[in-house]
Amino acid sequence: MLKILFLGYSKKETRLIHFLKSQKNIKLTCSKRIVNKEYIQNFDFVICFGYRHIIDKAVLKNNEIPIINLHISYLPYNKGAHPNFWSFVDNTPSGITIHEINEKVDSGKIIYQKIIDFNLLENINNLTFSNTHAKLVDEIENLFIDKFDNLISRKYSTFDQIGEGSFHKKNDLPRNILRNWKQNVFKTVKKYDDYKKKIMQRNLDIIDQIENTRRNNNINWMNIVRTALSSSSQETLKILKQINTDDSRISSLFKKFNDNK
Repeated sequence: MLKILFLGYSKKETRLIHFLKSQKNIKLTCSKRIVNKEYIQNFDFVICFGYRHIIDKAVLKNNEIPIINLHISYLPYNKGAHPNFWSFVDNTPSGITIHEINEKVDSGKIIYQKIIDFNLLENINNLTFSNTHAKLVDEIENLFIDKFDNLISRKYSTFDQIGEGSFHKKNDLPRNILRNWKQNVFKTVKKYDDYKKKIMQRNLDIIDQIENTRRNNNINWMNIVRTALSSSSQETLKILKQINTDDSRISSLFKKFNDNK
């Protein structure tokens, strides 16, 4: 009897639980809770799908129990939260990935993955974040079911993720742009692009203001130096020498910082 732990979605959220329960010689346990090393060791295989917690390093260290994750993105793109939203907004591939779990979020070795093409231009009026998400969930469930025997028997090859990809936190989601998951994808992406342009222009305007302010302040600074030189030439030169020495030290520190990149 193979003991499987399923972490994440409930049976109302995924059909995989029903599928797993229908398999012979499998004892299934489902949970949403945070798990520790002692609890994990009671199982032969661990599956994460829609799991909201990061598995602790102590659980993963020297662990021989397979722990896999189902992620609705084409890794290494869109690791983390809301991958479906960011694939459209960042213009990165949409897809699904089954991968091993390591200490970093959605960064483990890839077992299976597939690109999903939504043909945005052809379906410009029909695609929403809701129905595209549902499509990705359906596709990854199909992939899992199709490869299930290979997964539980560990008859699969893995490969490292190539490139840095992208990562987003939960609070990266622009709530002022995305108010409803049923929003049209194309219109939302356009709205987000316009929003980013406005933010960029605002930041450029701020930089211009800073530059003008610093230019004025440099004039004020030189006026102070002129006044100081007139009243106490030697003392002023000592101060200026110390300022120059400190500036050189700061430049050296910046150089060390760049060398460590």
